Amino acid sequence: MSTKKASLFIFLLLFLTGFMVSGQRDSTKTSYNPYKMNYYLDVPISVGGLLASKYGTDYLRDRDPRNIERIVSLTPDDVWWFDRSSARIDPEKGEKALNISDYFLRAGMWSPLLMYIDPKVRGIWYDFALLHIETQAINATAYLAASIPIPRLRPFMYNPDVNMEKKLGENTTNSFFSGHASVVAASTFFMVKVYYDLHPEAKHKKLFYALACVPPAFTGYLRYKGAKHFPSDIITGFAVGAATGILVPEFHKKKYPLKIYPVSIYGSGVGLRVLYTLK
Repeated sequence: MSTKKASLFIFLLLFLTGFMVSGQRDSTKTSYNPYKMNYYLDVPISVGGLLASKYGTDYLRDRDPRNIERIVSLTPDDVWWFDRSSARIDPEKGEKALNISDYFLRAGMWSPLLMYIDPKVRGIWYDFALLHIETQAINATAYLAASIPIPRLRPFMYNPDVNMEKKLGENTTNSFFSGHASVVAASTFFMVKVYYDLHPEAKHKKLFYALACVPPAFTGYLRYKGAKHFPSDIITGFAVGAATGILVPEFHKKKYPLKIYPVSIYGSGVGLRVLYTLK
């Protein structure tokens, strides 16, 4: 996700959510809210994650591939068997797939707005918006934490038929992991997780989690067809996004049994105190 897109997303999301529920603030006092937000912590995490995404994606875009002389001699045989097929794909034939994957990325980021159809979501509109933003911010941070120290070359870099101009262009060293698949998975799994937290009586949970797999899986396939990611990149991105979409709301639930506190340790600095409450 680019800098401008991330900034536009955060501000428009806050604006639209505020506009959509501006006439319903009195009803929020009695709305069921399974989440407990710590704004002094959650807002800085969200803002910090988005700022990290801004500067991190700029760095990854401009990072040059290492050992240019070796790149000239790379072939698909240099890739382990599980990922090798993507190194043989002609990226020129996958341009359409990449364009479609960008639409899926944008749609995935905006898709949680559909949940405002639900009165229970409108009743906790601010917490819901912040949860979604924090989920994507943490997901973006996880992506940077992997992509920056692991400069994995894109699949097309191993294709001898691709010209050197493209291989020496932008965004060539951030194959691991798929940010597109991760962003979409974070949104779809977040939606299902929040819905069932607000409607614990609802049925067919497994079915809806299965449906949540479809958009990120298809997005990942499009990135594969465009020679932008190896299958292992897509699987990892899917897993990270899904885990983030589920765990961020889960750790914000009221009376969650696992709590982590920073504590001062005499003579040793700062540590963590972990408490688990038996139900």
